[in-house]
Amino acid sequence: MSNFSDDLNTPKIAVVGFIGAIIVFALIILMQVMFYWAETQQHLVKDIDQPYLEFANLTADQQAKLAKYQWIDEKRKIAGIPIKRAMEIVVDELSHKPPLPLGEGRGEGKKEKYHAL
Repeated sequence: MSNFSDDLNTPKIAVVGFIGAIIVFALIILMQVMFYWAETQQHLVKDIDQPYLEFANLTADQQAKLAKYQWIDEKRKIAGIPIKRAMEIVVDELSHKPPLPLGEGRGEGKKEKYHAL
């Protein structure tokens, strides 16, 4: 007959099984950490770092309105002019007016559209 033994090395099998279970558990935890890290990165890229398209369009529209001539109310002959030109006109008007004496133009006496401070 052959020397075939039916004896199992139970402690060795238990140690290998226990170490295998620990390795599987560690791999599961590692994969969960990697998943949540990737999910956070995707959230940052897709949701947080994206410029607000609606806000960008609104800002561009407002900048375009400030930089062109346009009719505000054509029936009443009210026109809009570029903001830079409007500031030049106001500065030119105020630089050619003599400053008001103290006490005048600040709610007392005659009302002026503009006055120098």
